[in-house]
Amino acid sequence: MNNPFPERVRTIGIAAPASGADRADWDASAEMLRSFGLRVVEGRLFEHRDAMPYLSAPDPQRAEDLNGLIRNPEIDLILCLRGGYGSMRILDRVDWDVLRRRALPVIGFSDITALHLAMFARKAGIPVAGQMAAGFARTMKNDQTFSAVRRALSVAFHGKEELEEHYSLTEIRGGTAAGGIVPVNLTLLAALCGTPFLPDLEGKILVVEDIGEPLRKLDRHLTQLRLAGIPQKLAGVVFAQFTDCGEKEFQTRLLEEFSRFVSGPVLAGLPFGHELPSLSFVWGEAAEIRAGELRF
Repeated sequence: MNNPFPERVRTIGIAAPASGADRADWDASAEMLRSFGLRVVEGRLFEHRDAMPYLSAPDPQRAEDLNGLIRNPEIDLILCLRGGYGSMRILDRVDWDVLRRRALPVIGFSDITALHLAMFARKAGIPVAGQMAAGFARTMKNDQTFSAVRRALSVAFHGKEELEEHYSLTEIRGGTAAGGIVPVNLTLLAALCGTPFLPDLEGKILVVEDIGEPLRKLDRHLTQLRLAGIPQKLAGVVFAQFTDCGEKEFQTRLLEEFSRFVSGPVLAGLPFGHELPSLSFVWGEAAEIRAGELRF
């Protein structure tokens, strides 16, 4: 398998700010990363001792591991182990000052949205929505997912990609818009409303995914965003994968209802989230919605 990481990436730090992972899954990914000639630096990734069972370790330890990677000048990129739950619990423990001084990409999605939102709000590091360490050996076998990770990392390290990507999607609300992409997990975006870790989303194109949320919870999260005035600020919205989130018919009705509160265009059907293929994005990278297409 080819190496999706740019040449300047020599050492990767593996952080587990949320849940733990199956050791066998991670071992396969670690072997693959090392086969690329990369040095892999692990935190204490699989210790549930004295922690809730859905956390990789207690809050102080997870934050200490993450901060250790942030402060280590040899680390070129941080790859999060997996999502699950727990990232938002340590946001007030992250060394934002050091991360702000470093153009350090941090890759993940799902629960890692909490960390990415805070990074975007604090203008610290480079948040990259992409595939995570525990499943890396499996997800990189999907050609489109592999190419998407490589493209996003090129943008993260070099600032742009020569080729424009464009996806024809289902148009819920017509129109044109341009703005920076903000790729989020809906649950985590709603959870950070009212906290100092929510960035200003004015003029952004919001890309939204989620997994395992019943319809009433999707409704609650979307209503939270509406009451917080978020859809009215956005340039546009792109709904992505909503895996195991209720019947498609009613899911569509919910998304259409929310779309009435968005000033700009709204599209649906983008391959981003918990299914393959899944795209990757650098937060804030330039994008455009035009004629039912997302271009970036």
